[in-house]
Amino acid sequence: MKSWRIILRLLSVCLLLGVSLDLRAADDLSLARTDLARLQQRYGEKHPKVLDQQIRVIELERLSKTAATEPPVLRTARVELAVMLTHYAENHPKLRAQVLRVVELERQCQIDPALPSELLEARGELAALGTRYGLDNPRIIAAQSRVRALEKYLLAPGPESHELRLARAELDQLSERYGPNHPKLQRLADRIAILEQGRSVAPGQ
Repeated sequence: MKSWRIILRLLSVCLLLGVSLDLRAADDLSLARTDLARLQQRYGEKHPKVLDQQIRVIELERLSKTAATEPPVLRTARVELAVMLTHYAENHPKLRAQVLRVVELERQCQIDPALPSELLEARGELAALGTRYGLDNPRIIAAQSRVRALEKYLLAPGPESHELRLARAELDQLSERYGPNHPKLQRLADRIAILEQGRSVAPGQ
């Protein structure tokens, strides 16, 4: 009986997650349509910004029917790829990077559909950068550092809040760039101390 209760609980969580993602997809589409109307009012119908936004709306409409439960990070990457396809030739570095981003996001979602969005986005960014830069490039090194830190804290077991885990990951990243007395590290350490006490942090802290 206990195993059935666990299965039912997992199914309930998956159902709620699916509903949440459906609503997020609808929200994204609604916001895109609002932005399109605003841009049309400001620039008219033929402005490049309007044309790009029309493509975003069309792609979001398509995704809302075919992939409404995909993570927002992947959906956003697909939408921006659709826009870039109208701007760049097939072998353009920016287009190739975005294609690799989408491919990596798809792969990560297949491996672990519940992967935290911050880590999913970081892995996609690392894949995209890898098409343009070598392993010793500062942007690659920074992206690898971010992935390592997020993996270390977001995938670790324990009761810590998501906000606290993100703050710890950020501290690891900044510690590779700054000395221990740097103001950014000190402010972040103060923020972590507040979160460790279970208190909320005011915006901007």
